[in-house]
Amino acid sequence: MNIALVRSIVCELSYAVTVAINNDRGAAADRRSKRIYTGFLDHWGVEVATDLTVSESSTINPSGLWAPVSPTSAVFTLGGAISGASIATNENKYNVFYPLSALYQPAVFRTNDPRRPCRHPTGEKEGSPLVDIDLKILPLLESRAQFVEIGVAEDPDRLAKIFSVKNVLTQTVTIRQTLSGGITPTWKFTTGSVNPSGTLFSANRERTHQIVFTFGPLARDGRSLTDLAESFHLNEQLKAGLRNR
Repeated sequence: MNIALVRSIVCELSYAVTVAINNDRGAAADRRSKRIYTGFLDHWGVEVATDLTVSESSTINPSGLWAPVSPTSAVFTLGGAISGASIATNENKYNVFYPLSALYQPAVFRTNDPRRPCRHPTGEKEGSPLVDIDLKILPLLESRAQFVEIGVAEDPDRLAKIFSVKNVLTQTVTIRQTLSGGITPTWKFTTGSVNPSGTLFSANRERTHQIVFTFGPLARDGRSLTDLAESFHLNEQLKAGLRNR
């Protein structure tokens, strides 16, 4: 499942970048200025930090009650129980970087088409909310371009030329899924019963995934984000608990 989730994250990023650029270029043809507002994405990148954690626990707790038939008025019963539990946790962390130019895939994604054909090799979804969830990356990218269009913010292309200007987009996503179940059978006999109360067997699986996205200008080598964007990325990981101080 972790492999499918990682593939879905990359797919969602590629979809968001492609559709944001294509939508803006399509709208530019109808603008009087013919201006494109997502040009800054051509020399931006994104760094992704994830913590994929799966915790499984199981408990077995059979019990019994023995009440032999007695010829006297005295009542004698004997009860007993055995319990056991196990817990397993699998935690995977990784941090990756992508230039947005590599994520731009106009041949794969089309404007106004919500499908994500890269999510699965057969073109099908995985069928899990952990994989099929919308990470809301597209609105994040489009909001930055819209701020420039309506005059609320300056063009990131211009800001990038000014030293130490804040020019970063970050988003943190938390995904939780819990599956649980139990079995409670009861057997009754003449002289007693087995498992008269309580759960014989129970199991629980919990997935907790934290994902931090940081978009920012590329460093001069084109292989990482600028120092300012990197510091924002580290700070967001600390806030999300992906790293220790």
